[in-house]
Amino acid sequence: MWPSLLHAESNPLRELRLSSNPPTSGASRAVVASLLAGLDRDLGAVRDLRAAEAALPEIRELRNDLDDQLVRAKSAAVICLVGSTGAGKSTLLNALVGREVAVEGVDRPTTSAPVIYRPSDADVSSILEGLPGEPPTVVTYEPSQGADAEAGGAESFWRGQILIDAPDTNSVATVHREVVKQLSARADVLVVVAHRQSIAELSSATFIDLFAERRGMVFVLGRTDELDERSTDELLAQLRKLRDERWRSPEAPVVAISARAAKADPGAGNLPTLRTMLSNLIVAEKLGSVRRRNAVGTVARIGSLITSEAQDFQEAAAALEDGLSEGANAWCGGLVAAIHERLEVRRADLARMLWNDAAKVWDGPGGYALRVGGLSAIGMGAGAAVARRNPVLAAGLAVGSLAADRVRGAVRERSFESTSGLLPGSSEVEALQRDAFLEARLAAEDVYLEEAGAAMAPSAEELDGHAARAVDDAWDRLVRVDLPKAAERAVPRALRLLIDLPVYGLGAWVLFRVGMGFFRDQYVGVDFLVSAVIIAFAWLFLARVMVRGRLSARSAALLGEVRGDIEQRLGRAAHAAIDGRQDRLHKSREALARLGSADAIWRERLHGESPRTAG
Repeated sequence: MWPSLLHAESNPLRELRLSSNPPTSGASRAVVASLLAGLDRDLGAVRDLRAAEAALPEIRELRNDLDDQLVRAKSAAVICLVGSTGAGKSTLLNALVGREVAVEGVDRPTTSAPVIYRPSDADVSSILEGLPGEPPTVVTYEPSQGADAEAGGAESFWRGQILIDAPDTNSVATVHREVVKQLSARADVLVVVAHRQSIAELSSATFIDLFAERRGMVFVLGRTDELDERSTDELLAQLRKLRDERWRSPEAPVVAISARAAKADPGAGNLPTLRTMLSNLIVAEKLGSVRRRNAVGTVARIGSLITSEAQDFQEAAAALEDGLSEGANAWCGGLVAAIHERLEVRRADLARMLWNDAAKVWDGPGGYALRVGGLSAIGMGAGAAVARRNPVLAAGLAVGSLAADRVRGAVRERSFESTSGLLPGSSEVEALQRDAFLEARLAAEDVYLEEAGAAMAPSAEELDGHAARAVDDAWDRLVRVDLPKAAERAVPRALRLLIDLPVYGLGAWVLFRVGMGFFRDQYVGVDFLVSAVIIAFAWLFLARVMVRGRLSARSAALLGEVRGDIEQRLGRAAHAAIDGRQDRLHKSREALARLGSADAIWRERLHGESPRTAG
């Protein structure tokens, strides 16, 4: 996880200092907190990218360095003198402070342990913490010591500031180079001291590369008492060229110094010029700008590390996005085809359910006839055949067949309402997922690291859950909504009356004949009643055939509608499964773009403190 200062129990931003005197305002702290939150958010969005894999160790180091620059428990400026063997760093430190605090040497590595010159009220524990090698020598001075500022005393200039004489950057001891690197990371300003043999040394230049644009810098050509004027000018020109072209720091001052002459006379050796240059960087109103510029440079370095591989990422990300979309379409298409085959098996059941629903809204002889199934028809037919000989047996056959048919219909209805069997088995769904998202999985390996890349393709279990919900919802709508509506529309009231009225009329005629026979004492006979029943059944059977044919055509349309509904729901489900993944990809793109321009965002916010949220 990327470090975050925003949720720490003891938040160091509460003690943030961006200038050497007054504490940073609440507005500045809020701006820095917002910038850090935006940076951490963007780094979190790209940390799993394969393009960022090689840069992650350096990015973590830079992110920690950014905290070190912005979070200051004390307001003292930290100035670190760095350079190669024999450059004269120790002599320059002694000249700057006006007394012997560092052991001097000539053309040999004398400073094996750092020398830290600090005011008595400055806490240097953060500078000393974790330094490898020999323990540093700490020289303490009183801020009130020496002449006042107007008198120009040597130590009055350093009132409240910290100076460090670091080991040689080209030392054969690797621990020395690590000490220099850590001290430079904990400084605000680097004073790079060179001499005639060391300007072009690769080891020194490589070291400065690490901190170019990340620290305030002053370039010093030392030991100029050993050079003539022409040589001095040529070497200064070389330093300026390196400063401008290699280290991209055209605003960094370049000065020639004779530390030996300055030790003898603080006004000689061009020492006042160097003091003025440093003063311009470390006075209260300037130090905040230096630290802010250092922070911007660090952020720019983070952005350049991330975006150096941006082109490869963009191509791989486009392939992944296409693979996800094509995979969702392929999975949906394969599953829809499998479900369509299973829906065909339910075609007859759907027609029966539509007949039943139509019968439920039809309170009349036609509705009862429509509800009667095969068993009921057989039972009634058998009852009619034996009615003349045994009316009781005929009634029993009819009632029994009706009851059996009702039980059979209830079982069929419960089975029809279940979606069991509509979806393919788990193994088939898994095979569909594997084949459909093969290209997406391959593309994800080029975009994300292993664990994050594996999660970019939806799993078979996730897709199976989406498919089950889609089918359940579509089928439930069919059973609860579409079937009843279709049944009511397929048998309008006019059609019901057209079928029921003849039956009612025949029934009234039979009742009239029976009543007249009763008053006239003329029994109409069983044959008359059986004939009437047969006529009624024949009419209702004919009507049943016609209505069922009408409903069967409507059931075929319903089957097509439920197919379309399932297909649409599966399509939405498939894209819902990849939407979050494509959104993550989109956020990675946006984070890369913001990191590429992070230095501009920080520069604008730190100097302009725009209310716009960073990132």
